[in-house]
Amino acid sequence: MRDNGFRLLCYNVHDLLDDPSALAHVIRSCRADVACLQEVPRRPFTRRRVQRLARESGLRWSAGGVGSGGTAVFTSRRVDVLAADVVRLPVAGLFTRTRGFALAQLRLPGGALLTVVSVHLSLRPAERLRHVDLIMQRLRGLSGPYVVAGDLNEPPTGPAWAAFGPLLSDAAGALPEAGGPTYPSRAPRHRIDAVLLSPGLQVERLAVAGGAEQLSFDDLRAASDHLPLVADLTALP
Repeated sequence: MRDNGFRLLCYNVHDLLDDPSALAHVIRSCRADVACLQEVPRRPFTRRRVQRLARESGLRWSAGGVGSGGTAVFTSRRVDVLAADVVRLPVAGLFTRTRGFALAQLRLPGGALLTVVSVHLSLRPAERLRHVDLIMQRLRGLSGPYVVAGDLNEPPTGPAWAAFGPLLSDAAGALPEAGGPTYPSRAPRHRIDAVLLSPGLQVERLAVAGGAEQLSFDDLRAASDHLPLVADLTALP
């Protein structure tokens, strides 16, 4: 891998409601430098479960937790974490699932700086657009390349994907036959999980994790109701 090359994993982990050993095996097998996770347990008393997942996955829990709306960023020891933050996104109703994003500013092994953002958008179309607007406001204040990865809860033809367009492009658009459906894991039909890139990043590979990571269908089905996306990226000089 190039000095400023890195592997990113995008994965909705279904609140760890499935087989936690299978989930850790899947994450570990993907050999990511950065993992953007969604539906991570987000209550104060679940912190130990998240720490255990990071440890058993061979990664560090670098951003997320209370206030993140169930998003997190795990990192390998190849990258340095310079700063981290979480932002809660507004939702309607007291009993609506919380939403948010976790952000980590990183230094890659070759010295390049990178910001990664793990997001989980609303099930409601109007809220999704509001969430994108708030995320975009934060991105406009950043320098250097950045990646937004997460569960957008709509297909690529949806308005939330388009609303990211002024700053970000779909990593799947750069490669033929890249990506693929990620939900539900038992019979994937929908591409609702995304890796979105700013200028300054090059896509080498984007794929739904599977045989190339030596993962079987049974592994993936047991781990979560989503399939993981793996992206090999390079920060350009």
